[in-house]
Amino acid sequence: MTERRFDVVVLNYERLRSFFGNFHRIRAFDPARDRITIVSCSPSAAEAEEVRAFERERGLSVRYLTRENRGIDQLARAQYFTGAVGSREENLAYAYLFQVQDHYLDPQDPGSRWGPELGFGMKGDVVPDGVVFDLDAMEDLATEHDLAGFFCDRNDPSFISIEGRRYVAPSGGNFVIRTDVVAEVGAQAACHRLIEVCDDTYAWAVYAEFSWGLIFFPEGRRFYDLKRERLFERWDPKDFYHPPDDVPKLKRRFEGPPVRRAVMRTVGRARVALGRVAGR
Repeated sequence: MTERRFDVVVLNYERLRSFFGNFHRIRAFDPARDRITIVSCSPSAAEAEEVRAFERERGLSVRYLTRENRGIDQLARAQYFTGAVGSREENLAYAYLFQVQDHYLDPQDPGSRWGPELGFGMKGDVVPDGVVFDLDAMEDLATEHDLAGFFCDRNDPSFISIEGRRYVAPSGGNFVIRTDVVAEVGAQAACHRLIEVCDDTYAWAVYAEFSWGLIFFPEGRRFYDLKRERLFERWDPKDFYHPPDDVPKLKRRFEGPPVRRAVMRTVGRARVALGRVAGR
């Protein structure tokens, strides 16, 4: 039986054309060994036709899953990793999960740039200039170095230090991870906790983005940086981005006692509701 290799998972909200139009950045895709999975929170007849048109053009089959529009791409990741969307067994059936936001491969997409308040600058969660993903080369690197995964960030991953332990968190949450790491009991429990405390706020999304570092990227695991063409297993602070966010504070907010979490969720929903009313 042919070994299943990469599951390319696209976390989508109305930007499938950004991924499909830049699929050429993924090379050596083998339909017998690799798969494309769309996890979409914007299903429609038009989107379904986009998928069919891509299948006809490329001669590929696309797995298409849908979810509620909540928690943006960070919740989608946790749901896919645990089987809250799709089947956990089928989701983790390939050796590596190569999961990205819909606009990640497209620097020209409006979603890849900040608004006028930041001068329309490029976001850090976009593929670095000149990078292509050669799946054959990535497979060889993974085998040679016994990799837990890959990262490829325009801004470099964020360095995190908590209670004497070091982690890095890929920008935006776009990374490749070995599925047996995702299937670990501790990782599954952490993903379920992320889902449990999701209050659909921006603060939760930031917390979740950093949580991927705490769950999957502790110092000591081997990862390869495709942008810098470099193997990493030690997290030297000078090699990474230092975010302004207070990660320990976010942890306390979303990992506190259940009563506190319930209160925070209620407050978060109230703020969202007030914001919607004020924006009318």
